[in-house]
Amino acid sequence: MNKKLYTALLTVIISVNSSKAQTISIDPMGDDYYTQTSFATSLVEHRELLVELDSIRKHVDEKIDVSILDANILRRMKSVTKTIPLDYNSQVKYFIDKYISSNYKPYMSRLRGLSNHYFKVYNKVFQELGIPEEVKYLSLVESSLNPHLVSTSGAVGPWQFMYATARGYDLDMNSHIDERKDIYASTYAVSSYLKAAYDQFDDWLLALASYNCGRGCVQRAIARSGMTNPTFWELSPFLPKETQNYIPKFVAMTYVLSNADYYEIPYAPTELDYETKVVMVDKVVDLRHIAQAVNLEVENIKHFNPAYKKTIVNGSVDKPKRIFIPITSQLNDSLLYVALNAPSSINLVVNEEPEAMIAANSSQKYKVRKGESLSSLSKKFGVTVQDLKAWNGLSNKSALVGRTIVVTKPISSTLAKNVAKSTTKTNVSRTAYYVVQKGDSLDRIARKFQGSSVSKIKEDNGLRNTVIKPGMKLKIRKG
Repeated sequence: MNKKLYTALLTVIISVNSSKAQTISIDPMGDDYYTQTSFATSLVEHRELLVELDSIRKHVDEKIDVSILDANILRRMKSVTKTIPLDYNSQVKYFIDKYISSNYKPYMSRLRGLSNHYFKVYNKVFQELGIPEEVKYLSLVESSLNPHLVSTSGAVGPWQFMYATARGYDLDMNSHIDERKDIYASTYAVSSYLKAAYDQFDDWLLALASYNCGRGCVQRAIARSGMTNPTFWELSPFLPKETQNYIPKFVAMTYVLSNADYYEIPYAPTELDYETKVVMVDKVVDLRHIAQAVNLEVENIKHFNPAYKKTIVNGSVDKPKRIFIPITSQLNDSLLYVALNAPSSINLVVNEEPEAMIAANSSQKYKVRKGESLSSLSKKFGVTVQDLKAWNGLSNKSALVGRTIVVTKPISSTLAKNVAKSTTKTNVSRTAYYVVQKGDSLDRIARKFQGSSVSKIKEDNGLRNTVIKPGMKLKIRKG
């Protein structure tokens, strides 16, 4: 078919199907492109785009130009929509333009990098509790996946829980731990909130909006509006200004990061770039010993376990605690076993020799005093009630007061030898990983790590000069 005739027919059909005619220039793709089949297919595709343009014009301000690019955004948005509707309008368009801008690319890249760690937990919990998967993007809007972020109103953690609300969802907050920063505990809590909110409003966007301003606030807005079952967009003018922007941010964040490859947003290296395994501990564990077992700095371990205020994790039989352990190439299973099972009564230090750790873990006996029970002794010595029973041949009816019982058992001699042998090299040289911050220099970083130097950092990371950029992940070898 003649190219001029093809273009003319295409323009006529587009004009007929749109009150606001748009001329679409078509780049030739060779003679085969102008066949009857490709001609018909192209017409259908462009007519569909125009229909979509007409549909979004209803929701976009008259001052904002709507183009074929907007129709393509709408198409991609529909392709990633699952349970929660992702609507396209001027508010959403504003935040999409913001998130895909060059200024925001480093920020969005870091979010994508952090999401590798956080989304694994979110997906697991949401699937278990029946929460839509896309809710995970709400956490990015809330906290930028910074567990230590504290809002001006005092909200804390990746899901930004207020103290009173966190208490209502049984999150522990004391001198040892703040579970608002615990990725698992806080995600279970937010899931409980959203399930109740959805049951109340029967609309996921309104449920999410209530997480920002409160269920009572949304209920009062509905009453003021006079509407029976409004959508979020219909109710938006009756909600606080922050909440009016909250949902458009969520929709835009969901869309952009679901299309991160299309917008060329890479995964930025982060401090959480390790696969992990999660262990539950029912005794006191020192994170410094975990760090030694995986050959990382304790600060690296705390990045994975931000809820703990100290290096001590005070697990108990009644309230076991969760620890994320990064899986490194230097992970020593035998030393990790010692770190997770050393009795809490032993005051170990990071640089202790493995033989000393084993010696400290020899059998100990204790004379039971009046008022003490198996439960209180298990907490005191960081062992399970079952272990105390087994080591001492006790039952629930056994008399305890005045009795001398075994409260710790030694690790097997075979394991002790394995630990001593396999950790010899580990204690000689330690490796840490550091993410370059704004204002850092190699000299400043070297001074942070005892035994390191600028020349070592350059050699270990293949650097030709001392130029570094924020976000770079550097290997730091000490000793």
